[in-house]
Amino acid sequence: MKISSEKKAELLRKLDEFFARTDKASSSDTKVFRRLYGQFLSETRYIDWNSWKFISKDVQRNYHDLPTLEKDRNDILRRLVIVKLNGGLGTTMSCEGPKSFIKVKGELSKYVKAFNESHKSNVPLVLMNSFYTDDQTTQKLGQNSGVLTFCQSKCPRICADTFLPIEEENGDMQAWYPPGHGDIFQSLAVSGLLDELLEKGRDIMFVSNIDNSGATLDLKIAQFACDEAVEYIMECTAKTENDIKGGTLIDIAGQLMHLEIPQVPPERLDEFCSTRTFKIFNTNNIWVNLKAVKERLETISSEIIVNKKVVSNRAIIQLETSIGVHVDRARFLPVKTTDDLLAISSDLYSIGADRSLQLTSARSAPTIKLGKFFQTGDVEIINNSGKQQVLISRTLIDNQRIIFD
Repeated sequence: MKISSEKKAELLRKLDEFFARTDKASSSDTKVFRRLYGQFLSETRYIDWNSWKFISKDVQRNYHDLPTLEKDRNDILRRLVIVKLNGGLGTTMSCEGPKSFIKVKGELSKYVKAFNESHKSNVPLVLMNSFYTDDQTTQKLGQNSGVLTFCQSKCPRICADTFLPIEEENGDMQAWYPPGHGDIFQSLAVSGLLDELLEKGRDIMFVSNIDNSGATLDLKIAQFACDEAVEYIMECTAKTENDIKGGTLIDIAGQLMHLEIPQVPPERLDEFCSTRTFKIFNTNNIWVNLKAVKERLETISSEIIVNKKVVSNRAIIQLETSIGVHVDRARFLPVKTTDDLLAISSDLYSIGADRSLQLTSARSAPTIKLGKFFQTGDVEIINNSGKQQVLISRTLIDNQRIIFD
């Protein structure tokens, strides 16, 4: 996208006018979006497909080749903090509240409590909420949960035609959105939690999506992050047919880049989605050294993702950001659809002694595609027989209520 310098100046002036008249954005929100908007006006939407190459072996580590966890490494435990990204709603599964309210097996806070009890530690759990989820989450947690929270930035959606923020109607918050997990560093700093954690010596942050039920605290990776003084680790795993749209890592001009599907030229989408071309994808389990974040806060720059959507019959654009060790598939168990929910809720998975979710057999995780009726949350599967029931592979389920008598 090429925009003249005169047009850029005009758009930036109108953006400043928008923020001057709205009372929905803080000064921090304004700063975050202005940086994103500047990138949007200056950078191309798609990468040059001929400029990238596969990442070198030097920046990759296999989980099984990492040093064995040493005993009595209490120094590691004292440096850790768990952050879960809790900004999304469960609308794809007809959940009106935060996706984290959907019960699977066990509760996240119970896992952290069990971990701390078994290791005689006090690793804190922190939730990064969005304006969508903050009020309901803090209310549900109550005052004595021990869980810390902070809220990520709020940015205006822009019109796909004019590139200007859309005006909200009657206080409609659909004119706003949380700008992706790459916003975590700025939001953590603005909340005061970054300084608070560093003052307590907690400088190794493990970040993951709250809907990834496999993202537990792995002390072997934590030890590697501490002992090797690694500033940033992205957990990647083998790409399967279920992950064809998942982001991956590439090298452009000697720099590592996290490549997401909106950055791929349309004519190259088949190649991007192919498991033959890209063998790994990003689980969004990330380990970050907070001392490095503090030192580089003003210069941290993430790739911008131009996400086109239709909201209230308006074509809009969201400007989002994103932030390796090869790990086993067990560390990536997302619950993004009712397909995922059915698999993880079944007896294929159980809660281990450490409160983590585990496959109960050596077989690989199943691929489940329930169809459109099952995505709304109105479908019931009722087993009155008292016996285990089996749906044969590739069975087409097209009714909205299944009863086994």
